[in-house]
Amino acid sequence: MRRLMVPVAVFSMLFTACASGDQPEEAPQEDASAAAQVPDSLTESTFAPEPTTESTSSDPEEVVESDGSAAIESTGSEPDDPSPLVVSHPIADLGAMWASQPYATQENEIGIQFHNGVDYFVNQREVTVLSAVSGTFKEARVMERQPDGAFQVNLMIVTDGGQVVTYSLEPSAGPADSAKIAEQAILSQQMLDAISVRRNDRVEIGQPIGVLLGQDEWAHVHMTIKQSNGQPEIWLCPMIFMAIDERDELLEPTQVWADRLYKGSKSPALCNE
Repeated sequence: MRRLMVPVAVFSMLFTACASGDQPEEAPQEDASAAAQVPDSLTESTFAPEPTTESTSSDPEEVVESDGSAAIESTGSEPDDPSPLVVSHPIADLGAMWASQPYATQENEIGIQFHNGVDYFVNQREVTVLSAVSGTFKEARVMERQPDGAFQVNLMIVTDGGQVVTYSLEPSAGPADSAKIAEQAILSQQMLDAISVRRNDRVEIGQPIGVLLGQDEWAHVHMTIKQSNGQPEIWLCPMIFMAIDERDELLEPTQVWADRLYKGSKSPALCNE
């Protein structure tokens, strides 16, 4: 059954701002004014139907790998919690990822742009999306992002420990003309239709749940973690809860992102405070 695309303004979240594929030299700064707000009420019409049956950017000449794991301090879910939080990557094929934007607080010491989660930028047309945590799948919506009118799909999972994990599946990033936005609307509806789980379904870490459909090399999964669904919003750095080898897999892509945006002047960690 065909689902109607439902633009949802109230399900806004922080979005990364990067250059589009035809503007590789400098990615625009992100608008950090819109904080993610997860509604308490969910409408069935936003969900995908029951399941039925992925221009490459040149890497900089020299990549300086920062020790991201050294700056990570555990917060939120501790090992002695009844349901300790364990997080993995939200995409199946890390070989498709060419860059990653790290977590950064508003007043981070290194002076990079504020970012309430982590981005996985990919250079393939279609990439399988995985559940990065174990918990309960709560929501899937198409959202028309204001003020630029770009389209994306937002997902929400509540972990066994009560943390709220959200994804934005974004076909691109940064400014887009009317033709590109129109294509994003189509791709977003296709991504919504491809969601293979429904509200209140149990999901396990590493389970395939959908796809990211990209327009260019700035297609990405934006993943955030909130301590709870309450107020005030307390953002957690996703990489705190990853295994060491998974953190290490993000070090080089993070530096690639920094070199692209800051021309080699920054060497961020994975969690920047």
